[in-house]
Amino acid sequence: MEKLYEHSERYSNFEVDIVFRQDSVFGVTYDIDTSFNLSIEPYFGYIQQNGGKLWLDIKNLDLQNVSAMLTQLADLTSRYDIDKERLIIESRNWQALQRFTEEGYYTSLYIGWENPSRLESEEIDSYMDKLRKAVDHKIVHALSFPGWWYSTIKENLNRSIDLLTWKHRTTQWQLLLTPKGHKMLNDPELKVILVKDKGQYHR
Repeated sequence: MEKLYEHSERYSNFEVDIVFRQDSVFGVTYDIDTSFNLSIEPYFGYIQQNGGKLWLDIKNLDLQNVSAMLTQLADLTSRYDIDKERLIIESRNWQALQRFTEEGYYTSLYIGWENPSRLESEEIDSYMDKLRKAVDHKIVHALSFPGWWYSTIKENLNRSIDLLTWKHRTTQWQLLLTPKGHKMLNDPELKVILVKDKGQYHR
């Protein structure tokens, strides 16, 4: 939360990595086996008071815990009066994500594949086929991926869907000043570009 307040004047929307615990609490952490005893609730309180949108990268969503997650998230959105449209629910588990889509949440399928520059063309074709099936069956609203996948997806997907990406080693100014960054910023399908900003706090 400290880093959020530190950059609140520059950024109104933000992303948080979370893990769903056995006690039905969303914990703020990147690693499933690591806990900092930080709950997601203060973030809901923050956007309730200050506006903005929240991207939730759920690290352990699966078919076994999706129902419990939906129940807990429904409780949080109700208590903090947060519209579902203000949340992005991201996971690599498309089957579980489909449940969130059906409940009216904005969902994004996480693409965690290796950098395409290290892949054979056959591997890329296979990945694109999988993404086309997800898009055609309207399983999710968006695809989210590291910035190095942007050009490959734009050139090969041949489907219309929202795109979300991140450029953690790129500042806002670099995005504005580079040809690729300018192209990305003017792409109507690319809805979000996450950037990492330095500050006094790490989390």
